[in-house]
Amino acid sequence: MPEEILKTLTEPAFSRYTDKGSRFYACAYPVMDQHAIDTRRSEIAGKYPDATHHCYAWRYDPFNPQEFTQDDGEPSGTAGLPILGVIKSESLVNVLIIVARYFGGTKLGKPGLIHAYREAAVLAISSVDKTCLDRFVPFVIHYSYEQENRIREFINRYRMKIAQEQYLETVTMTVYCKAADAPELRGILDHFNYLGIAFQQKPECFRSVDTV
Repeated sequence: MPEEILKTLTEPAFSRYTDKGSRFYACAYPVMDQHAIDTRRSEIAGKYPDATHHCYAWRYDPFNPQEFTQDDGEPSGTAGLPILGVIKSESLVNVLIIVARYFGGTKLGKPGLIHAYREAAVLAISSVDKTCLDRFVPFVIHYSYEQENRIREFINRYRMKIAQEQYLETVTMTVYCKAADAPELRGILDHFNYLGIAFQQKPECFRSVDTV
């Protein structure tokens, strides 16, 4: 079975959905950790302090996705789970969606609530671009100016992106290499140690394919 291609949001997104007088304000955010989730939740609590419910779902950590849902007083499974379902159906990760509901006086029933929370979440994420995530390995390479062309050739060969460059007495460069190419690159850099090329391989990470 092919590995799931994970994506995340490029920026926050918002939407409004109404049903029988109830208003649903959906706020979708890219988040990296629990601290970011808590911060965004506090922001929404302050933005919609008198909302009847603040329901949400999040999913983060591409290596081992962690998930959580909150119905905040709505019937169990009618709010947080539909929101999470939208996140997972789009293969999104590092994403939080909060839906603040203002009760309009008419009960929607469980099917109506599930539909409303799902639609609010769908509207939010459909209004923003997504970016694919892939596995990368950072390499910090140290070399003399005489090896500049050789290092540039490696960068072009493996289509690596340069994250940082420092030109002092020698050059220090941080690059991101696709995880699949990392063993081969490491072997090549080891081979050229006799030319004064040194490196450190950092832990693998997920990064946006568009911004790496």
